[in-house]
Amino acid sequence: MKTTTTNPDLYMGLGSAVYALTKLDGRLQLAEMQTVKELLASEPHGDLALYAFFLRENTDESVEEAYAFAMRRFANQPQKLDEDTKKRFVGILQKVADSHDDTSRKEREFIQRFRRDIRRY
Repeated sequence: MKTTTTNPDLYMGLGSAVYALTKLDGRLQLAEMQTVKELLASEPHGDLALYAFFLRENTDESVEEAYAFAMRRFANQPQKLDEDTKKRFVGILQKVADSHDDTSRKEREFIQRFRRDIRRY
């Protein structure tokens, strides 16, 4: 496994971004929660990503606050955020959004924004 994909700070950002996505419709759906746990558990620092996710859930952090935290984590480690990691993170967000019956317009727009923003790093 490449060391560029195992940076703990990036996974704190991922957990925050996933939380922001699930919070878009105002509530965390059961199917989303199950998918989040399964996907993040299989990642190198998935425990940290889940920790960041649940910390934000427990404090009821806003979508924008969680998203801004994620982007700061990525901005602090741009050299560690390679193209494969970017694609994997976008894929995780997409799978979480697809985990319930229909992906909302807000969710699609969020993923597009994430994809666009993460390209900068």
